[in-house]
Amino acid sequence: MSYNLSVDNKHFGQNVAFQAKGQSVNKISEELLQNLNKKQRFLAKVIDLKEGDAGLSHSRFAQATITNWFPKSIFARSLADLSEITFLEVSEGALFFYLPSLMGEYFSRRKIFSKKLPQSLRSEVSKPVKEIIKDTKSAQKLLPVKAAIVMSCAAIPAAEYALSFAKNLFTLKVFKKADFSSVVNLDKNKKEDKSAQERVEKSSISHIKKAGLFSAGAFGLSLLIGTFGQKSKLVAKLSEAFLNPGAKIYKGLNKCGVESQKLSKFLDKYLNLDFARKADGSLALGNGQLAVTVLSGVGGYFGAAKDRGKLDVQEVATRVPVIALYTIFGSSLFDEGFKRILYNNHKFADILKYDKQTKEFSVAKLNDIPTIAKDLSKGDSALLKQKTLELFKGKATIAMVPFLFSLVVVGGLLALISRLWTQYRYNHGVGNDNFQKQNQA
Repeated sequence: MSYNLSVDNKHFGQNVAFQAKGQSVNKISEELLQNLNKKQRFLAKVIDLKEGDAGLSHSRFAQATITNWFPKSIFARSLADLSEITFLEVSEGALFFYLPSLMGEYFSRRKIFSKKLPQSLRSEVSKPVKEIIKDTKSAQKLLPVKAAIVMSCAAIPAAEYALSFAKNLFTLKVFKKADFSSVVNLDKNKKEDKSAQERVEKSSISHIKKAGLFSAGAFGLSLLIGTFGQKSKLVAKLSEAFLNPGAKIYKGLNKCGVESQKLSKFLDKYLNLDFARKADGSLALGNGQLAVTVLSGVGGYFGAAKDRGKLDVQEVATRVPVIALYTIFGSSLFDEGFKRILYNNHKFADILKYDKQTKEFSVAKLNDIPTIAKDLSKGDSALLKQKTLELFKGKATIAMVPFLFSLVVVGGLLALISRLWTQYRYNHGVGNDNFQKQNQA
């Protein structure tokens, strides 16, 4: 569970957008490519893939899945362990990159709930809540419908929660293993306890069913709200609070004398179930929705680990909270901090800008590099190539350092540390002869 889901230069790793079928990543400028060698062209394609407006994309899905799968698979301890890693990463990749777009934009919004609005308001439902409430007449109709769309997507965090239990069931059915020490090859001679296997199977099926019932119940409630809620001012107010609880919380704190732009921005960003909005007006997974989905996954990881023993729980406790925090907060904080260091040291000033009003950094797009290089070279062809390469180097540094940090440190190093700690715990606990004798006694 560690996804760099960014398609936005300003918030690398957080603002998750999804494109319609048939759209593609922006084509790289030939002016840029002709000044690059083969290795640099390959790097340019990687950067273009990361910053392109691509979400519902096979290439985007493949890139994220491989990035998360590869460092973990290196340290796989058995075929069963490798299979579990593959199962989780492929499933989570599909969940993050396909399900939100299919459910939120194409199914819930277009096929169901937009049709419950007057024609003139159907395109307005994708607007942020802050903009919708400015028009009190349309807000009463739009807010319940928007809340219904969000609620209908409850299957996304529910699926993330159920995924770990599905993983346990997969390993049990394919490899006939339910004990964690056996799954990760810590105890090669251990015989599986049939009663433990039955318990794991029963628990997994039960949690998967509960997740399905929760999703169905939320979807049924969303139909009621979307159909009948437009007639009630109370439902509209409740919908507003449901969509952006962070704004309501800060409003209450503000009445108590608390004033902080940073706190307001934080609450509005992470305690906000509203969708993000793409340039074309379509819905995208927001930061608050990402946080809810990740936290649901954390609950599923711990619940499924508990079914398979103390060692599994301890390994999850070592690894998953760090990954979850990095996925929700860390990637954007690391990216912003890295840009701030570069900016304060006057590095890559031609492509890295800071807006003092919005207090956000922005980076020139890949295809902007030739134009900027022309302005800097002022007609000197030799200088043009030099400036193009300098700007590309800066672009590559800004884009790839956070990506490599996620790949090497959050993915690889954390996987290695958690596995070493598990081996240590096993050697000084469950796998220790004195421990076993004491346990038997």
